[in-house]
Amino acid sequence: MTDAYFTKNNIDDEIIDNEQFEDMRDLLEEDFSDLIQTYIIDSQQRIDTLRMALADNDNANGFEAAHALKGASANLGATQLVRLGDQLQEACREHQISQQADIIEQTATALQRVKQEITLRLEP
Repeated sequence: MTDAYFTKNNIDDEIIDNEQFEDMRDLLEEDFSDLIQTYIIDSQQRIDTLRMALADNDNANGFEAAHALKGASANLGATQLVRLGDQLQEACREHQISQQADIIEQTATALQRVKQEITLRLEP
């Protein structure tokens, strides 16, 4: 996916890009629910890692966690998390994780929204 794919309107209007989500569901079929569970657990761990990196002023681990979160979120079409992960990556690249407490908490909130949206989409 290109950066143009994640336009501001697309990010603001959608929690999850429907086409990307459905493409992944079609591709994985019965393994999709396992992917979702793994994604949610891993994403929460990455947010915990970001919080620890903030406390320790550890830009390297912050960058790795943000990069992993961004990539996994892109696979599912979680556009807000992709945008926030990208912002955190850039901040860590510039050695500014110590100034990212608000963005990290926005990321945690966005993950909660993604979880809620996925739950709604997977209900029978």
